[in-house]
Amino acid sequence: MKTRLVSCSILQKKNKYLVCKRPSHKTFAEYWEFPGGKLEQNENFYDAIIRELYEELGIVVTIKDLNIIDNVTHSYKKNEVIIMAVFLLKKWKGKIKARESQTIKWVSKSEINKLNFLEGSKIILERVQSNFYT
Repeated sequence: MKTRLVSCSILQKKNKYLVCKRPSHKTFAEYWEFPGGKLEQNENFYDAIIRELYEELGIVVTIKDLNIIDNVTHSYKKNEVIIMAVFLLKKWKGKIKARESQTIKWVSKSEINKLNFLEGSKIILERVQSNFYT
């Protein structure tokens, strides 16, 4: 069985959450997700989310800004499992901008449920809705 390690971050600001729509040229195109991505060789979950947030959004975060709040496991295929570390982030440096041709927007809890998220994120959405992370 193949295992993919992924870091994602829930960026929260004034009771809104930043979500990103996957570009049409990527796998799972047009689905919404929280910012993040796969770990590269020799990276840990913290290193990966710091790198991904800079690459995707142009923001700088430090390890002390990151609060790991969950671990989620999901299988998209019978022979592949995704293990995702979920971070909550309320502080960063820089102005958020879409650097990878993705659509980004801030949404409320009620708006977030209207978006088409990947199956692996459904448990995260449920937990956001139930205030599990706050």
